[in-house]
Amino acid sequence: MKAINPFEVNGEINEDIYIKLVRDFGLKIIDTNLLNKIKQHTKELHPLIEYGIFFAHRDLDLILSEYENGKPFYLYTGRGPSGEMHLGHLIPFYFTKWLQEKFNVYLLIQITDDEKFLTKNLTEDQVSFYAKQNMLDILSLGFIKGKTFFILDSRNAKILYNLAIKFSKHVTFSQVRSTFGMNESDNIGKIFFPSIQAVPSFILSYLLNKPINCLIPYAIDQDDYFRLTRDVLPKLGYPKPASIVSKFLPSLIGEGKMSSSKKDTSIYLNDSEAEVRKKIFSAFSGGRDTKEEQIKYGADLSKDVPFQIYRILEEDREKVEKVKEEYSSGKMLSGEMKEITYRKVIQFLDELKERREKIKDEIEEYMFDEEKIKKMLLI
Repeated sequence: MKAINPFEVNGEINEDIYIKLVRDFGLKIIDTNLLNKIKQHTKELHPLIEYGIFFAHRDLDLILSEYENGKPFYLYTGRGPSGEMHLGHLIPFYFTKWLQEKFNVYLLIQITDDEKFLTKNLTEDQVSFYAKQNMLDILSLGFIKGKTFFILDSRNAKILYNLAIKFSKHVTFSQVRSTFGMNESDNIGKIFFPSIQAVPSFILSYLLNKPINCLIPYAIDQDDYFRLTRDVLPKLGYPKPASIVSKFLPSLIGEGKMSSSKKDTSIYLNDSEAEVRKKIFSAFSGGRDTKEEQIKYGADLSKDVPFQIYRILEEDREKVEKVKEEYSSGKMLSGEMKEITYRKVIQFLDELKERREKIKDEIEEYMFDEEKIKKMLLI
């Protein structure tokens, strides 16, 4: 049985499924007009949006129009610290970093240690360990210091709870049950948690006592939270958050998404070079079965996992286009494609590790503090 929700993603995921989810969730496809509107501000498009990985939205056009008229916005995204991070986990943050730099805006990153304690078979100590490790992994991408803040749910519980109860007063169990598929056997913490998840989307409006737009990049399985958030916030006098929504980075076996429950299907940030090489060279290929067929027909790039990973990580578009032409035409063999991808992944991971080492003692400077935030934003 197929399931795509915040707690579970399984089954084959293809373009037809994504289009169905867009329709069912009430999203809009990012069309050429909106891409051009984005490009007016950013001058170029990030590979993740150019190649249609970030493919759908809610009110992104409205956010941009109001931004053009002098109304600022901030970014909000998050991570549930249930284990080590892999490339699939990093995709929303990789894109969010680009958005932050292009629009020079504040970013809130919610670390939902409470939710993972409630929904996973993990101790508080385990969740706390993963939370710190995940925060360092995220910061290794190079976010702007002074404009990037982690909201750690357990640490920032006071303000989160005080705002969550205002939100939760407008949400019934019937809504939570129908939206998230919860039932009477779920613990009450899990049932309440969507109210906590909603808070970062209006916390700056609350602190400054004026409406501030919020844009949330996330993978499509998290959409349940933000549909509910958009339904409730107008009742509290806050603007609805806008969304920019991504597909999943494909599993290395070519079916579903990279998953923590199937470690061989994912490339982890702490994988050794030997592990990365083994995984890349075992990944699902769009190349033909024989050298002769590959030379004659070329690769099917829509199915080739190494190529899809490479084109996201390679910033030089001319290189991507050259590889695309050679591989799809049969001039390049699948082994060569995998070697190119392996080297790019190793380069990317090495850069992350280098930055991670540099900022490992600076994490406190990125932690959310409401008084500090108010002073900064009121300047």
